[in-house]
Amino acid sequence: MKSLNCLIFILFAFLFALPSLAGDKGYVGEEGTEIEVNRVSSPSPEYPRRAIRLGVEGSVRLEFDVDTDGSVLDPYVVESSPAGVFDRAAIKAVRKFLYEPPTYNGTSVKVNNVQIDLTFKLAN
Repeated sequence: MKSLNCLIFILFAFLFALPSLAGDKGYVGEEGTEIEVNRVSSPSPEYPRRAIRLGVEGSVRLEFDVDTDGSVLDPYVVESSPAGVFDRAAIKAVRKFLYEPPTYNGTSVKVNNVQIDLTFKLAN
């Protein structure tokens, strides 16, 4: 019974570690024109087991580029709270994100400096 309760708790934790699905914004060209990029796929990050055990919640702000094919390039942590707890899980998840191939003025482009926030929240 204890393992079943633990499994249910972990499943709820995964559900609450969902990324926001709003359009993300980044920049193209030398003039730095802001454009919106749309996610096609954004798998939820895996909630770290240690954070579950300790009842820790938090968030991570990441920055990355979106390549011409819609894949994520070079994600890194800009800010996290608590520091270091969710960073690895957030980066691992964002590497699997897929965007619609970005275009600007009818041309396929790479979008720079896209920032997103991932929130890690436990079920009550």
